[in-house]
Amino acid sequence: MPLQPVRTFNKTGGEWQNKLIFGDNLQALKTLLEMKRRGELCNADGTPGVRLIYIDPPFATKQEFRGSQDQKAYQDKIAGAEFVEFLRRRLILIRELLSEDGVAYIHLDYRKAHYAKIVLDEVFGENNFLNEVIWHYKRWPTPAREWQKMHDSLFAYTKRKGGHVF
Repeated sequence: MPLQPVRTFNKTGGEWQNKLIFGDNLQALKTLLEMKRRGELCNADGTPGVRLIYIDPPFATKQEFRGSQDQKAYQDKIAGAEFVEFLRRRLILIRELLSEDGVAYIHLDYRKAHYAKIVLDEVFGENNFLNEVIWHYKRWPTPAREWQKMHDSLFAYTKRKGGHVF
């Protein structure tokens, strides 16, 4: 299936542009990787691959989400080992899609961040872990017997040491 660009950014008149792509992310990653292999996916300076990838995968909430006008947005039904394998398949493609100096940020919450860190170390290599960024936010009150869940984690990995941090 060809990519369906929703919007382009920073079109400079040349071949290079940023794209927002709507659709199945696994299929999009595979298509982008094929484009990289054919030399069709390059940075403004001509280097192959993508310098920055940010993903916000499902958090294994086992819920169905609806849009602002009550239309179906997405399902977050996968959990357990199925979620770990879902993430691993995408991370392998993301690593290959990165340029040699690229960096990937993976955004997760308390449900799966600790599982993802192990998979990220496996796919990218422990030495290519840059940092864990904690996004702290305020939440509504919770019952006295529960801990407040007030942060998400963003894991930053480079394809190889010396990559950009952005």
